[in-house]
Formats: sequence, C-alpha cells, structure tokens
Amino acid sequence: MKRSLLGLGLLLVAAVGGAGGYLAGESLPQQTTSASEGVAPLEPISIAPIKKPLPVKTPVPSDIPALQAGMNYGRHSFTVIPGGVQVRLALETPNGWKLTRDPKSPGEVKFLEADRERGIRVEAIEPVAQSTDEMMAALEIGLKQSQPPENDVRILGKTTARLRTDNGERTVSTLTYTYIPNQTVRMVIVRWVALDDDNAATVEMSISGLPQDAAALKEIASNATRSVRSAG
Repeated sequence: MKRSLLGLGLLLVAAVGGAGGYLAGESLPQQTTSASEGVAPLEPISIAPIKKPLPVKTPVPSDIPALQAGMNYGRHSFTVIPGGVQVRLALETPNGWKLTRDPKSPGEVKFLEADRERGIRVEAIEPVAQSTDEMMAALEIGLKQSQPPENDVRILGKTTARLRTDNGERTVSTLTYTYIPNQTVRMVIVRWVALDDDNAATVEMSISGLPQDAAALKEIASNATRSVRSAG
C-alpha cells in the first residue's frame, strides 16, 4: 500500500521593467513597454489540497470468547513449492484446524480453525541466505511502509534466541505485533526458524488471532516451532 505524495505548487512572479544605459559615450534610448502592447497575464496555478491523515481507528471489541491454552495437537505433513522446488514439512497444529491452500501462494499452507478467526500460516523460505534476524528486520520495515497510520501497528516484542528441541538446537526470531485491519484488533506472532545449524531462515510461520487469545497463540507458536522439521 503506497502512500501518495502531495505536490505543493510554487507561484512564480516575474517583474518586467525598462532600463537606460551608456555605450561608448552614446546615450541609449530607454525602452518602455506600454500597457497597450499587452503583457500576457500569468495563468493561475492550482495548488492541490493537502490531505490530512485519517485518524487512528477506534477498535470495536470482539465478543468472541478467548481461545484457551492447553489444546490437543496433532502432527501434519504437507508439501509446499517455494520457487518451483518441492519441500516437504511436518509440524504440530491444534486438532480440528483445517489445512487450506492458495494456488497463488504455492510455497505456503494455512491451518484454520472452524470460524477462521485464528490460524497458522507456514511457509518454506527460498534459499536466499538471510538470517532469521534479517528477515525479522525486513518485516518490521515492511509493516511501517505498507500499513497506513490509521491501522495503528504496534510492535509488542522482538527476540532472537536459540531453542532446544528434540531435533537439536535451532535459531528462532520472533516479531509480535497488533494492528487494526478492519474493525477489531488482530494479534500476530511471526517466527523465522533456522532448521539447519546456521542462522539462515528456512521456515516462516505466522500465528494470528485476537488479543484475548494471547496465551493460546503463544502456545501454538511454541508447539509449531519445536515440532517443525523437514519431512523429505
């Protein structure tokens, strides 16, 4: 979403006058311009009005009951195609959440609950040799550039840490934020996971829901981060 730049018109006024002078001791006749000869009037320059930014949205509280932590989880395996290369992944998601795909985004899948208010998106990252930290920094910049001020993006936390799992240690970077895309506040936890020994991000996942779901969303993120692995 690109912000428009408003141009400010500059009104230029030119003064036209006569002048007398001397050259080689001879007087030069003074040149004058009479009103009858006519000087082309300046055309009015329109100045575009400056648009004031929209006020920050006032969120409408959601009456949906909070998602409770302590859910049961099941392991799922799936294939995604980032950059035309098939990658098979596996991870744990809450029981009952349905796997969905978008043909326009073959490199990712989503697991959504029945009312589609909460979900987890899992994406295999093309090998671009970016660290989890660099991916996190890029998203933060992208949020500030893409989201209009009225959506009230708020960064709640940024961390990078080494996480111990059954498959060994892995580097994980986490960015948590809230914003108001429509009428209600949404909470999003985005994680970049390095499945290999280096810090290069190989999997991106985002867990989204409502602010009252915070504890449950953190649990989902923790389970997904610890359980995600290559199933190829």
